[in-house]
Amino acid sequence: MSGRIFLVEDDSEMRRVTRLLLERAGYKVAEAGSAEEALGELTGTLPDLLLSDIELPGMSGVKLCEVLRASPRTAGLPLILLTVRRADMDKVRGLRTGADDYITKPFVPQELLARVESVLRRANRSPAPLDCLQYEGLKVDLKRREVTADGRPLTLPRKEYELLVYFLKHAGQLLRRDRIVDTVWGDEVVISDNTLSVHIKHLRAALGRYGKQLQTLVGEGYRFDDA
Repeated sequence: MSGRIFLVEDDSEMRRVTRLLLERAGYKVAEAGSAEEALGELTGTLPDLLLSDIELPGMSGVKLCEVLRASPRTAGLPLILLTVRRADMDKVRGLRTGADDYITKPFVPQELLARVESVLRRANRSPAPLDCLQYEGLKVDLKRREVTADGRPLTLPRKEYELLVYFLKHAGQLLRRDRIVDTVWGDEVVISDNTLSVHIKHLRAALGRYGKQLQTLVGEGYRFDDA
């Protein structure tokens, strides 16, 4: 394994153990004890992946994710959140904000490495050959990762953006829920039906008048109607 990982963890012992685990697996690791410190460090060369605890002093890991996704420079940075058991709402908030995955603490070392490898593998897949996707006044610039609706720029969290790209690439087709999840999240990630529904709901709202094109076919899946 290879790659550069930025670890954000306020617990010094947990940070030391996690860093050692990642370094033994072949990764280069930089670290910070807070989200604020991490943001200061990320002004230079970006890592290949950011691994952040949710419960941090000051700015939370979820807020850190939100800040990173709001900036064009870091919007596509792969990000995994670490969360304690029973923090289901934190998991949902993190995924809604654009985290690529989450890991529950305490974690099994092999699980952490497998999820890191999975997210990095998905991030390194070859980009689509198209430069732009469009339906009427709804446009997605794939190179710039910019979305506009009737000339108005839209800021979408990472997963909503990826969902929109996927729907536009398969406009008019019925897409089953499991196929959407496997493509956008990867088959190694398990998410609930409710989590996907939340992302779809927020995408519809963000698209304005184009949201009605994103249809739910009860018991079957979803379709972006381009008729």
